[in-house]
Amino acid sequence: MKKSNDDANAGVLIAIDWENIRRGAQMYQQAVSPRALCDAMKSVGENFGMVLGGTAFGDWSLRREDAAAFNLAGIQPYNAPRTMAGKDRTDPSILLEVYDWVRDRDDCQYIVLGSGDSDFQALVDRAKSNGRRIVICAFSQSVARDMLAVAPLFPLEAELGFHLPEHGALAGSEGQYMSTENALQTFVRQMDRLESSMNFVGYNKLCTQWMLDWAIASTEYECYRLIDQWLYEEVVERHDVANPNNPAYPTSAVRLIRSNETVRDLLGYSKPAAPKPALT
Repeated sequence: MKKSNDDANAGVLIAIDWENIRRGAQMYQQAVSPRALCDAMKSVGENFGMVLGGTAFGDWSLRREDAAAFNLAGIQPYNAPRTMAGKDRTDPSILLEVYDWVRDRDDCQYIVLGSGDSDFQALVDRAKSNGRRIVICAFSQSVARDMLAVAPLFPLEAELGFHLPEHGALAGSEGQYMSTENALQTFVRQMDRLESSMNFVGYNKLCTQWMLDWAIASTEYECYRLIDQWLYEEVVERHDVANPNNPAYPTSAVRLIRSNETVRDLLGYSKPAAPKPALT
């Protein structure tokens, strides 16, 4: 796309829903780094004008290193903490922030939105009524049809060179998930954090959301397999929690076995001092 002189002077801001992007990459059994994502989205933004910066939204208590990486790439991290039940609250934060750009930023004519959630359809309409334009840069499989009808899409898989497995080889180093050793280290530390703030850690939610969020594995099947392995190694144990809504069917939960030596080492628990030899 060739820019006119007017387009070259247009200001572009970037808004990134980090959880949406990470989930989209997992559909390809891939992981994307903040730096690679920023480079791709800035490249898309440069088709429309001068990229002025932007904001990445997420619960950064889960991934402080990612927040730092966005900052280094010139994209401001915006903390949108999850609820205690683990519900993502990123979308409302994006709606409010981007609405402020549309209303107040005279230097912004284009917004590159790193999400395809249908919740943003009204935001696209509001931008148009204020003389702004929103374009989507996200993984095409995670973009709602309603959004495709109102805003142009620049597929991230094309920008990053991702391919579905049946179409060819997977991308290289950035698409690899952590080793089993690193996965266990991340798991134990994140479980310790959850257990300190919640009454219990639900088994299904752990495998279908949290472990995927921690980038421990790329599929729910792999998460369940890892839990089975760690149950066998006595790193964790399953237990039942009373379900007041249906007492006959208690909730299945998982907790760390804190007496396990590996768990103690990973959490930095001090080992008991060796007994002093008896004086003779």
